[in-house]
Parts: sequence; C-alpha cells; structure tokens
Amino acid sequence: MDAPLRLSREEVRALDARAVAELGIPSLVLMENAGRQAAERLLCALRAASFGGRRRGPPWRVAVVCGPGNNGGDGWVLARHVHRDGHAVECWELAPPATPDAAVNRGIAARLGIAIEALAGEADLERARGAWASCDALVDGLAGTGLRGAPRPELARVLEAMNAVHEPLKLALDLPSGLDCDLGTAEGAVFRADLTVTFAAQKLGFASPDAARWLGALAVADIGFDPRALLRKRP
Repeated sequence: MDAPLRLSREEVRALDARAVAELGIPSLVLMENAGRQAAERLLCALRAASFGGRRRGPPWRVAVVCGPGNNGGDGWVLARHVHRDGHAVECWELAPPATPDAAVNRGIAARLGIAIEALAGEADLERARGAWASCDALVDGLAGTGLRGAPRPELARVLEAMNAVHEPLKLALDLPSGLDCDLGTAEGAVFRADLTVTFAAQKLGFASPDAARWLGALAVADIGFDPRALLRKRP
C-alpha cells in the first residue's frame, strides 16, 4: 500500500491552481466537490453506530460555522447539500465572505432560506452556544490551511465556544481550524474534531503526533482530480 500523500499549504494552493489552469476545472467546481463530499461523510457519520447514542434523527439538526475564506465556502456548500437532503441547517457567520467563490455559495444558501446568523460579538456567541448544544452536528469551516500562528482573539473565542459544546458530532473541513497545516501544532485555540474530512490529500502536519488529538477520525475526499497524477505532470 502506498504511503499517504501529504501536502504542505503551498503545495495545496499550487495543485488547486494547476487543476484550474491545466485541467480546466473551475474553482467553484472544486469547492462544490469538497462541500458535497464533506456533506456525504457527515451524514454517513451521523448514521454510523460508532457515533450512536448522541443522535436523535434523522432528520438531523446541523450547525455550520463559516469564516470569510474558501474554508467557509466549503461550509456553505455542505450546508446546502445537508439542507437538500431534508435536514435542519443553520449557518453561523464569523465575517462576510472575502472570496468570490465563498460569496457565490453564501448567496445560494441565503436564497434557499437556510438560516444565517452572525457571530459579531459576545451576545451572538452566547446565543450560538445554546443553539449548538441542541444540534446533532457542528461543522468547522472557519480557517482552513492558510492560518499561521495563533488565531486572532475573535476566532479563538469562537473555537473555544465550539469546543465547550459536547453534545454534537464535530466535523472539521480540510483540517481543524487553529491547527498549523505544515507543522501539525497549535499556538492557540484549535477546533477538536470527531471527524476531519480533508480534501484531495492529507496535509503535511497530519504526520505530527500532536495533530492526532485534534483530527479525530480522518477521511480524504476526492474533489475532482488525482493529486498524484497532477504532481507527476510537468507544470
């Protein structure tokens, strides 16, 4: 069996760019594939006996916490697919989308009538804690691979609040927010996942023993291209 492919943050960015430029896969399609695959893994985990005893559904209630970048965009896609399958979905927004693809998918979620709540201050966060405690799943789409160093205070507060809620199944998109993609270490708050759905390939930092306690179970999702084949091609 081949050793797992592990990519640094710069390699992840380069491969995504090459998938767009050389294979002609629009970045929106890559985001769609990531979010849809993560939604399928989440619903499968909620059905699984290994996560039994905490679930009431189906239908399930799922909270998705979205940051402004493309990790948040993956969260908006996941929310749409879970909503399409008949489950109750609510999205909590740390900041408005800062990338075009995330903005497109947030707009779709809004037009579908998916509930979107702001996380603008302590009052919003207190309200969110109560809502998350009654959910079946809590999804981290806050920071992704780009975060270096300790999270900013506003992000750290949200991560700490998410970790303090014990009832839901917790899923991280690509990697737990706050975990360094390359080093697998944490300099501040980190989302503690039951399940991490990572996209295209594992991340370099996942090999670190420090990463295991944050990742939970790990699944690699196909987002539309074979990273090994693309790496073998000359750029």
